[in-house]
Amino acid sequence: MTQNDFLIAPSASDAGSRIAEAGKRLRGPRPVPPGVEYHRVLAGDKRRIGRGVLALILLLFGLFGFGGIIGYAGGQIDLHVFGRHNLIAGGTEYTPIMQLGNLVSIALLIPWSMCIQRWLYGVPGASLHSVLSRLRRARIGRAVMILLPVWAVYLTVFTALSPYKVMDWAVSDLLWLFAITLVLQPLQAAGEEYGFRGLAFRVAASWGRGPRTALVIGITVSSILFAIIHGSTDMWLNIYYLTLGITWSLITWRTGGLETSIVIHAVNNTLGLALMLVMHSDPVSGGDRSSGVGSAIFLMPCVLMAIITAAIWFRTRRTGPARTPWPEASAFAVYAPKAQ
Repeated sequence: MTQNDFLIAPSASDAGSRIAEAGKRLRGPRPVPPGVEYHRVLAGDKRRIGRGVLALILLLFGLFGFGGIIGYAGGQIDLHVFGRHNLIAGGTEYTPIMQLGNLVSIALLIPWSMCIQRWLYGVPGASLHSVLSRLRRARIGRAVMILLPVWAVYLTVFTALSPYKVMDWAVSDLLWLFAITLVLQPLQAAGEEYGFRGLAFRVAASWGRGPRTALVIGITVSSILFAIIHGSTDMWLNIYYLTLGITWSLITWRTGGLETSIVIHAVNNTLGLALMLVMHSDPVSGGDRSSGVGSAIFLMPCVLMAIITAAIWFRTRRTGPARTPWPEASAFAVYAPKAQ
């Protein structure tokens, strides 16, 4: 046998074992397992439920911890610099500083989720982007072109059918809030996607033995957590949040990455807040999530998301969910034993 014999691409089992063995010998994060679906990247021989629970606790700790620290700092800036009492600091004003701090604190879930995955599972944080360990720009551009006009029409109709209160806004507040929304709202949406459709989805899915069982567990746990963090006691709003969590997880699974769910989430939040500013509506009443504030109108976005998810599933019916790529055959020659 010659060394050239090792340049032939090995079987799936041989390749996986060689990569795992090489990962143990090399320093740094272990390689992303090849040929697996997005939600199975953290799966191993052991379920590691305790480690997964710790990962989810750390995720929530980051979400509320960053929010608390940055919110307190923003409240102090509003109070001592601008003489204003914002909502987070116990006041009644919806201020640009408050909005800035809120968006930044949630956007920090992007690096925080990557760090948790790297610390607890040894897998590179960049793998949260997609099965290619990077954001696929073509997929982002295609999603924006298709979904932006669709969502603009939906939100216009939804807003027209929803009751809202009008308040007096200072022009400076409107301008600052508009600028902050355009720049940071997409990052806030991305932060939630990395945290819940990325890390939480993968962590919970690693508890299942088979791919389908793992998918069900991953979707269930991540979607319930996503609904819980919004703190609503209204039935219709919780149906809405659960539907978003389930459909966005399915889209992430089928497309093999977070790009499409990030675009939908970002478009929804950015256009929604921009409409609030255009209509001078009251953000306090609009943000009320107590029991009785919702209605059957929230089935509209649920149906829309079901249609979008079905369309994506139909487009991937022949290829199936995207998988992590196999390394080139030559890469395995590095790990092959010497010819005897």
